[in-house]
Amino acid sequence: MSAGAARWWWPAPRAAKAGTAISAQLAPSQIRWLGALLVAAQLPHLPSLPIWASAAGAMLVVLRLLLLHRDAARRATTPTRIPSWLLGISALLAAVTINSSFGYLLGRESCVAFLFVLVGIKYLEVRTARDGVLLVCLAGFLLVTPFFYSQSPVAALAAIPALLLIGAVLELLARPDRRVDLRAWRGPIARSAKLMVQGIPLAAVLFLLFPRLAVPLWGLPTDQGGKTGLSDSMAPGMISELSLSDAVAFRVDFVGSPPPSAQRYWRGPVMSRFDGRQWTLSPQRGEGAYASTGNGRAIDYTVTLEPHYKPWLFALDMPSQPPLLDAGAEQEPHGELAMLTRNQQLIGRSLVMQPLRYREQSVLRDRYPGDPLEAAENLRLPRTRNFTNPRTLEFARELQAAHPDPQDYIRAVLAWFTAEPFVYTLSPPMLDNDPVDGFLFGERRGFCEHYASAFVVLLRAGGIPARVVTGYQGGEINPRGGYLIVRQSDAHAWAEAMIDGEWRRFDPTAAVAPNRIEIGLGGALPSSDQVPLFARLDVGWLKGLQLAWDSVNHDWRRQVVGFNYERQRQFWRDFKLDRLEHWEHAAMLGAVVMVWMGLMLGWFGWRRRRQDRATARWQSLCSRLARAGLPRLPYEGPLTYAERAAARWPQWEGAFRAIGTSYALLRYGTVAARADSDAERAAVLSQFERAIGRVPRSAELRAQPAA
Repeated sequence: MSAGAARWWWPAPRAAKAGTAISAQLAPSQIRWLGALLVAAQLPHLPSLPIWASAAGAMLVVLRLLLLHRDAARRATTPTRIPSWLLGISALLAAVTINSSFGYLLGRESCVAFLFVLVGIKYLEVRTARDGVLLVCLAGFLLVTPFFYSQSPVAALAAIPALLLIGAVLELLARPDRRVDLRAWRGPIARSAKLMVQGIPLAAVLFLLFPRLAVPLWGLPTDQGGKTGLSDSMAPGMISELSLSDAVAFRVDFVGSPPPSAQRYWRGPVMSRFDGRQWTLSPQRGEGAYASTGNGRAIDYTVTLEPHYKPWLFALDMPSQPPLLDAGAEQEPHGELAMLTRNQQLIGRSLVMQPLRYREQSVLRDRYPGDPLEAAENLRLPRTRNFTNPRTLEFARELQAAHPDPQDYIRAVLAWFTAEPFVYTLSPPMLDNDPVDGFLFGERRGFCEHYASAFVVLLRAGGIPARVVTGYQGGEINPRGGYLIVRQSDAHAWAEAMIDGEWRRFDPTAAVAPNRIEIGLGGALPSSDQVPLFARLDVGWLKGLQLAWDSVNHDWRRQVVGFNYERQRQFWRDFKLDRLEHWEHAAMLGAVVMVWMGLMLGWFGWRRRRQDRATARWQSLCSRLARAGLPRLPYEGPLTYAERAAARWPQWEGAFRAIGTSYALLRYGTVAARADSDAERAAVLSQFERAIGRVPRSAELRAQPAA
């Protein structure tokens, strides 16, 4: 099959419009540079996008590169062009596929995936310099979107290669001759890196002084699927499944020494409703009373909470003041971060969809006043066929008859848990009918949710109001930063019972596996259980390496990502900048920019003066000729370049030949190693400068017709 027959469906390239410069067409090497930029912008997305979307976007870039290689191998044929109608159909197909895969098209993940594919489609049709600049802009926007998912140091480092390539590609697109040697990549990359380094001080000043918004700039709907964290319900196996994750739930910086592990109960959702298998939240009642600091040890700390897409915040039992955003200043009354419910749970005003850093104070207590109206709700047991559990109810009646005092009854239940052969494990068996009976008198193997649920059922059956509390218990102190790391593997469930008008905390897990409370998950589970990597006690150097990296990441979060609107306002107050008017802020920023630009220009002038006069004048001439449309090639010597310039502008042939000969003598001849004050070198230098003086400016050279 002939080449023309094989490509019958490719339309021939359109003729250039009148007045359109031939140089507007991109060279294949420039298109390859654009491909390298897209690959660098796509790589940070690979962990967060679906595999099919990543593969589709990457394959579109690879397809264009393969077509370029094919065209280079067949120079006699017309370059391959994909028709616009096919690209449009591809974009429509991508939209339909993304909508089918995600279930919606207008969302954060779906929009990013759509942009990822569209950039690849656009690369298939890029031909002109205008297309190239547009593609650079799209690549820059694509480079920002990974920060929707993570703002860690790794995400920042992953963006650096694409940033360098953006500067390099823009330089290469501006070259008038469109000839770019891919092997000479160091020069454009190095110049782009210099520009980035020179811009760091300005970026730091803008980071500190440019006014920040109190809310995120964009408001795309946020996808919540697949996020880890405590749920608003608890059933057998839910917390044990969550405890298999090493993901960080939050980090805590304490003021002073942290409390011991046995006192680190981080309170979360409180559940009162029970259907025989699953515990759920009861209606949240506000106007809870904060604990008095006179009734226990008060401790101050700052929590850096990871996004979990639920409204609740976490605090040590019991919070003694409202949480405040970590900004070093008191909040306005209308800006309260969360409310405290009557069951001592902190409920945020909105979902936690980005890292949240707040200050809190707690009193380390295991009890707080209860509302008598809550007693009836927390005595209910389901009356359905799914909940009979006759042995549990009979055991509770016998125990209650022997121990009529509520405190004695609870001590008897905990002592029974300790005496009987219960096993604390992450892999309990599934129980279908009468699950409480099956757990207490049959399998006797379970995780914290099994013990907390069965314990509350026993208390309710004995006439004691009780409910389940979920949250986190313990955590690990990072010796490299002195802060506490609470992981999803620290998720825990315990119970609280109303005695003498007070809700009191009881943890049946501590009666069965005390090491879980004192040491952590890794010290309580049997060796046969699958323990999360960083919850183990024998990880060694690997865990030390992870803790070192976590310390770096935590500092990054505190000092960079956590520098929000409130922190900036406090910074302004510290340096009295909040007293300035808006125009004074703008004037100050403008002055800083002007000073920095002056320093840069002065530094360039100083570097130029340090060079010998001949080199400085030669580089100036090369820049002048490049602006006139005749740049010097990287491998081109002064004599060859001067000959080419003389051929282009024959009216100044004598000047160019004198320039090439003189500069070759000054750089490589017998006078090269002498000082500019030497008589022989000074004579050659004078001839060189007079010849340069005869060459007109770039605009006049560019206006001359080609020879």
